[in-house]
Amino acid sequence: MNKFATIMRESSTARFFIPAGILLIIFGIAVFVINNKNQNYIKTDAIVTNVELLEEETTDSDGNIVEARYNVEIKYSVEGKEYNEKLEDVSKSNVGDKIIIYYNPDDPSQITMTKSLILPIIMTLVGTISLSFGIINAVNTVKKNKRMKEQERSWANGQ
Repeated sequence: MNKFATIMRESSTARFFIPAGILLIIFGIAVFVINNKNQNYIKTDAIVTNVELLEEETTDSDGNIVEARYNVEIKYSVEGKEYNEKLEDVSKSNVGDKIIIYYNPDDPSQITMTKSLILPIIMTLVGTISLSFGIINAVNTVKKNKRMKEQERSWANGQ
């Protein structure tokens, strides 16, 4: 029987951690690429001009409070030109609040609220650890299977 099939049949841990690790690495790299594109964005202040309730505050089944989510319209200026943009699914803001945003210097209408690369780095790191753990588990499963087959052969030979 092929070793890969043996690993997959006998190692539920490897079956979980190998694909989970691969997916986390892929998503981490994708988020890194997306966030890396906005590293040259420039920080500025914006004023909240309108607040629209997106989702009411609720309590989940465990009794934890889930914060309300909002869509907000903001106004900001870049080199004397005023921009009005919408931010979707943000936490509570009031009309008139100042918030920090980052805008693309090549197209100031493109904005984001964060430039952090921490999340993609953590995702990629956790994915790498998960993948490594899965591979180590798979290798140990193959070794265990090999020892068991050798033991069976020795018993079959009367040893």
